[in-house]
Amino acid sequence: MPGISRRTLMRGGGVLLGGGALLPAAACSRLSAPTWDVVVIGAGITGLSAARNLVDHGWSVVVLEARDRIGGQLHTDHSFTSVPVELGAGLIHGRDAYTWELVEESGAETARVRGGSGNGTRIDTDSPPLDFEDAAAYLRRTGVPESDWPPVSIDNEPLDRWSATWMHRHDLFDWWAASRANYRVVDGYDRVLEPLADGLDLRLSTPVREVRRIRSGVELVAGPDGEEVFRADHCVLALPLGVLKAEDVRFDPPLPTSHRDAIRALDTTDALKLVYEFDRPVLPDGPDALGWEPGSDFVFWRLSSGTSEVVVAWASGPSARDLLAREEDERFAIGLTALSDVLGEDLPDPVARTTHDWAADRYSRGAYLYVPPGAHDAPAALAAPVDGVLHFAGEPTTGENTVEGGYANGYDLTDQLIAEL
Repeated sequence: MPGISRRTLMRGGGVLLGGGALLPAAACSRLSAPTWDVVVIGAGITGLSAARNLVDHGWSVVVLEARDRIGGQLHTDHSFTSVPVELGAGLIHGRDAYTWELVEESGAETARVRGGSGNGTRIDTDSPPLDFEDAAAYLRRTGVPESDWPPVSIDNEPLDRWSATWMHRHDLFDWWAASRANYRVVDGYDRVLEPLADGLDLRLSTPVREVRRIRSGVELVAGPDGEEVFRADHCVLALPLGVLKAEDVRFDPPLPTSHRDAIRALDTTDALKLVYEFDRPVLPDGPDALGWEPGSDFVFWRLSSGTSEVVVAWASGPSARDLLAREEDERFAIGLTALSDVLGEDLPDPVARTTHDWAADRYSRGAYLYVPPGAHDAPAALAAPVDGVLHFAGEPTTGENTVEGGYANGYDLTDQLIAEL
């Protein structure tokens, strides 16, 4: 619900403690037990918002994060240049995104990205798709000319890899056509994490190796060498789909067939950002984004301008896979050539450059999620609690791959957990 604060939609009952803190009633009989009410796996936006909501309701929570930082695929590099660079998520989509409340709470500075907003054609989708139909086949069958197809491949996979039922169910055929302004956080997107992480019990560099369902809840084996054990009544798993598919975390007993099938049915796209710093402005005055149309191998946008300029070259899907199959120097050379072609002029050699390979990142194993044909019911299946104690969260349970979506899901999931206990 745009405009309604996730942080103020706090529900649930319990017992008031001194200072007004709220303790879940179910926890009152086990205050002396060496366990937490909830252990959260993953300190990305979903895991942090889930932990924040629970802690604000008085629950005891520990957050286990494999990386040495919080944020997951929201990863700001403050060391590349004087301008913070987003190696993962980079934009706030529209003025009604939930994340604006975090911008306001953190005091972060934002700037509108000129250009790159949706301006496609609205599509008549009154005729429902077939369950196993891909989105491209559906649009052909219903007579939508290819010139009117949404430019999904700019952000993700081509339409023939998408579930038409999923896109129809969630009004995604028109998402790319809707006019919206995009914004970036000037002083670093990671600023918005500060209100969520404040005061949480965060254990960084603590990868979870095994999740055991035991009579009293869950027991987690974690740490670089599996040397730490954490026990809790409930476990929220805010893990990327790629990590789940690779089975980097073991489950004992194994997950139900429904959950394993859901993980197998979903898939991740590839995406790549190549970031260049030039010693002079290279993009023309006007729009900050170039190449934002179907068929483009790259989208380019300007992060800063002045005596120097920082430009991002973005590729996804097949274009990103082609680049990732090459050596890093060749990737940068191809991106620079493409930018020169778009501008119609030779460019100076960049004075600095940086990138991050999310596919090779062991704690990500891919960029973000998409829903293939036939997998339209997989997110809901994975979202079902396991034995009342395991609660999967984030992209694999929603199909939503924005920061706003992850933020909202952390609250939605824990609101439900709070209400049920």
